[in-house]
Amino acid sequence: MNEGRYKIAPRTMEKTTIAKSFFVPGYIPQFDGLRGAAILLVLIGHSGFLEALPHLGGLQYARFGVDLFFVLSGFLITGILLDSKGTEHYFRNFYARRALRIWPLYYFLLFLVFAVAPLFRPSMRATAAGIWPAFAFYVQNIALVRHETYPFALGATWSLAVEEQFYLTWPLLVFLLRRKTLAIVSFLLAGVSLSLRLAFHFLGAAPGFVHFFTLSRLDAIAFGTLAALWLRSPNCTLSRWRAVAYQFLGLGLAGIVAARMLMHRNSSSVGYTFLAIAFTGLLGLALTSDGRIDLLGRVLSSGWLRYIGKISYGIYLLHYPIFVLWARFLQTETFCQTDVARNLLAFAGQMALAIVVAAISWRLFEQPILRLKERFPSGSRMHWPEAEESKSWNRAVVTDSRV
Repeated sequence: MNEGRYKIAPRTMEKTTIAKSFFVPGYIPQFDGLRGAAILLVLIGHSGFLEALPHLGGLQYARFGVDLFFVLSGFLITGILLDSKGTEHYFRNFYARRALRIWPLYYFLLFLVFAVAPLFRPSMRATAAGIWPAFAFYVQNIALVRHETYPFALGATWSLAVEEQFYLTWPLLVFLLRRKTLAIVSFLLAGVSLSLRLAFHFLGAAPGFVHFFTLSRLDAIAFGTLAALWLRSPNCTLSRWRAVAYQFLGLGLAGIVAARMLMHRNSSSVGYTFLAIAFTGLLGLALTSDGRIDLLGRVLSSGWLRYIGKISYGIYLLHYPIFVLWARFLQTETFCQTDVARNLLAFAGQMALAIVVAAISWRLFEQPILRLKERFPSGSRMHWPEAEESKSWNRAVVTDSRV
């Protein structure tokens, strides 16, 4: 999530009376803000303490912030691959950068869970011996699809498995297929995910088939890829991009509400698609927001939220074990006499501990490893069709390459 910056001279791609197309380098701070918002939603949804308070049970659905990560991944990874297509070491550089970003902390956590912890708790050994290969090869969301919960506080890793499986196949498709064909594939993936979830729901399949199975959860990634493809189209202008972003956001929110009203607790089978549409609209608005002018840009560009986004991978990977340890060993009854105060204190403590541990991990473990990514340049450049020169918003749009 911390690609290096590099200067690329803008150049015109196509002359048109409507839009001017060119390449611009850089980094979008609002995307770190989006990551920060996504991980805070996940923490709220996974804590359990806030939703236990009166009238706040709906906060459990904040865990769907993971779908915002999916949209971001689809958008950014597809953009990097499209802009790197045809460059030297296309596959090597991409996979090396992914491995350096994702693997070290993930496999360190697996080492602690499957190798170190059983030394102190022998009762874990039989279970650990049977399931560790699924986690090691990122197929736990398939191997454990019939399980309602994952053992050893590894429940959050299902989404990492989905993304790793996406990373494994998508670069080859980008390399082999034309952009129009990629768009068709992305639409098909979104349709397949929605169809499978509906089929699993009506057939009474285990919940994991709806919520964790790879082919059931690709629509958010697919909408991110479609956004990346359209952004690089000569037909995409700033005004059209903003209009479609607002339409996506409105349609997605309306669909979520309608699905909830019509399907109640079973709304996820349809709601995930509308959630993906809404988050794609939010991403589109974030891309064109200005931290100096509009409210969304100011919020997403705030330093504290951007920092949370920067360390969001560590927070996401480590928060479940931290939450489990907190619930097991730390009690707040001594400090608070009421349920409300006790739950609020517990939630604040969980959040603070997860952020502190992730910050230490980022500074001492992840960041030094990420410096090795400089040996594998991504060659990412973004093609942005700028609006008419008469528009007041006429600045270089930069891409976030911190993936």
